[in-house]
Amino acid sequence: MAARWVKKRDGRIEPYDEARIVRAVLRAGRRYGTAEELERLAREIARAVTLFLGRRPERAPETAAVAQAMEEALDETGHGPIAAAARDWRDWRRRRQAEVRVREATPGPADRAATPVEVLSRTGARPWTKQRIVQALTQQAELEREAAEDVARAVEERVFAAGLNQISTTLLRELIDAELFERGFSAQLGRLEVLGLPKPDLEGLAFMGQGRAPLGLEDKVVRAALERYALDDLIAGKGAQAHLRGDLHLLGLGRPFRRAAGAVDAAALCGGEAPARTPLEAVRRVIGVLRRAATSHELMFGVVGLEAALAGLGAPDDDVALALEVLLDAVASPCPDDLPPSPEATLVVEAGDAGTPARRVVERFGEVLQRRGPEGAGVRLVVRARGGEVGLEGLLRELTRAAAAGAAIDLALGEGEGVASRGMLPDVTVVQVALLNLAGLALAAGRGERGRLSAGIERAAAALADAFHLRRRHALAQGARPALGALFGAEQGADAGADGRAAVDALGVAGLDDALRYLTGEGPTENPRVADLAHELLCEVRAAVDAAAARLGLGRIHVEDVPERDAGIRLAALDVDRFPEARELLGEASGWATGATFDEALADVRLRLRLARKRGGLLVVTRPVLAAAAEPDLLAAALVEALLRAGTGRIDKGEGA
Repeated sequence: MAARWVKKRDGRIEPYDEARIVRAVLRAGRRYGTAEELERLAREIARAVTLFLGRRPERAPETAAVAQAMEEALDETGHGPIAAAARDWRDWRRRRQAEVRVREATPGPADRAATPVEVLSRTGARPWTKQRIVQALTQQAELEREAAEDVARAVEERVFAAGLNQISTTLLRELIDAELFERGFSAQLGRLEVLGLPKPDLEGLAFMGQGRAPLGLEDKVVRAALERYALDDLIAGKGAQAHLRGDLHLLGLGRPFRRAAGAVDAAALCGGEAPARTPLEAVRRVIGVLRRAATSHELMFGVVGLEAALAGLGAPDDDVALALEVLLDAVASPCPDDLPPSPEATLVVEAGDAGTPARRVVERFGEVLQRRGPEGAGVRLVVRARGGEVGLEGLLRELTRAAAAGAAIDLALGEGEGVASRGMLPDVTVVQVALLNLAGLALAAGRGERGRLSAGIERAAAALADAFHLRRRHALAQGARPALGALFGAEQGADAGADGRAAVDALGVAGLDDALRYLTGEGPTENPRVADLAHELLCEVRAAVDAAAARLGLGRIHVEDVPERDAGIRLAALDVDRFPEARELLGEASGWATGATFDEALADVRLRLRLARKRGGLLVVTRPVLAAAAEPDLLAAALVEALLRAGTGRIDKGEGA
C-alpha cells in the first residue's frame, strides 16, 4: 500500500505528494542531461520511492526518510552525481534553516493587522519556518494549500540563496508579493496588502509638522491608513472608484467605524425624574453626553434646545453665563495644524422672540463665544431662524459681529429640517455623509450637454447608494455604546431604536453654481431660466438618489447642506487634473462651493433659501460667510427679508427657483 502521509521535521503530518520527489530530482540534476531525460528519470525515481515507502511499516514516514530513499534510488540506478547534488542541497538547506532568523520590523497599527507572516513577538526573533508563510497564505490570502506550498518554497529558496542571516517581515512580505504577482494571484495579493504610509511620505509630513503638536501628524497617518482600508475593503467597487475619481466625496473615511453625526434633546437630558435644578447642573449633564459621544461620532454631535432648558430654570442671566463658560472650558478643544475637531460639539438653539428668557440665553451664548473667539474651537453655536421671530434682525446683526470676531456661529434658516446640517434632529442619528460633485459631472458631460449630465448624475447616485449600502453595516455594528443609555436610541446598533430614533444617511451637493455656469455661461442669480435649471438639477439629484436607495433598500437619503470640511477643495483639485476648463471655472476660488451658498453681494438670498428648501433642508450660513460680511446690518436685513418672503410662498419655477 502506497504511503499517504509524511511527517515533517517540526512534527506536522501532511499528505504524501509524489510530485515533490519529481521536483527534487529535477532541481538536483539540472546540470546533468537534457530536460526530457531528467523529467523521465525524475518520474521513474519518484515511482520507485513510492513503491519502496509502501512496503515500509510506517504509515507516515519522515521527510528525511523520503529524501534518503530518493538518494539511494539515484545511487542504485547509476546517477550518483545527481544523488550527491541532492544530498548537498539538503545539507545546505538544513544549515541555512538553523542560521536564518525572521526579525520583525516594528509595525504600525495597520501594518500589524495586515502582516502576512506571523511573528508572535513584536521585536523578537524565531527560527525560520516555511510553514508560517503557508499558514498566512492559506488563512489570510485564502490560497489553496498546494499553491501556498509552491509560493512558500520559492520564497524560501530566494531567502537562502541571498545568503541572509536575518530578514525583516517587511522584506519577507515583498518577496511573497512578488511570487504571488508572478503566479497571477492578484486577488490574494490585495488581501495581503500592507496599509500605511511610505517612509518618504511620512518623513515629509514630519518635516512639515516641525514645531507643531504631534497630534496632527499622528492623526493624519492613522487616517490615511484607515481611509485606504475603507476604500479597498469596506466599500470597494464603483463607490470607491467614484470617490477616487471625484464624482462624489465620502466623508469620514479616515474613521470608517464611527457614525457621522447625532444629537440629543436638552429637555430630555435635563428633565426626567431627576431634573436639573441649576444651569451648572444642566451643563454638567451636557458635558458628560458630549464627551461620551466623542468616541463614536466623526463629524459632529449636537445638543438641541439647550436655550429652552436653561431658560426654564428661571436662573439669573449671570448664572447662565457662568454655566456656559464652564461648558466651553470643558468641551472646547482647539486643534493644532488647523485640524478640525472630531467630532464638533454643536449647540442648536432657536432664535425666539426678543425679551423672552430663551432669547436672553441665546444672546448670552453669542457674548460668551465672542469673548472666547478662536479659543472656543470645537464648540459651534447654531441659531435657527424661521422668519417670524420678533427682533430677529438685531439678533442676526449681533451674531454676525460675533462671527467676525472669531466666534464659531452658524445660522440655519428656514422651515426645513436638517439631519446632518446644523439644524440636527435629536430623534435621528446620521450614519454617513457624502457630497455629489455637480461641477465635476458637468465638466465630464461637456458644455451644454444636459442629457449627458443627467446620465452622469444617475451613475454617481448609483455609486453613492452602493457605497452607503456596503459601509452602513460596519458603521452600525461599531456604533453600539450601551453606556450612552436610552438617550441615543439607535446608537445601540439597529436601524431604529425602541423609541423610534432612526439611522439615516445624508448627501450634499458641491459646485451647483459652477455646473450651471459651465453649462449655460450664466449663474442662477443672473438669469431666471438658469434658476429654473438649478431647480431641475436638484429635483434630478433627489429622484436619482431616491431610486438608487430604493433598489438597495437603504431608505430615504436626506439631501441637504452637509458639513463638508475640505471636500470642496479636494473635488476641485481632482477636476483640475482631469479637465482643462476647471481652472478657468474656479477662478480665484480654492474649491467648489458646497450647498446652497450665496455670494458676498447677497444676490438673491431668497433664491438660495428656496433651493435649500427644495432639497428638504435648511439654508446654512456658515461662520466664514458671516465673518466676511462687509456690512452686518445689510446681511441681517437681507436674511430677514428673505425668510419672511420665503415663508409664505411655494417653491415654484416661475418665482425663480
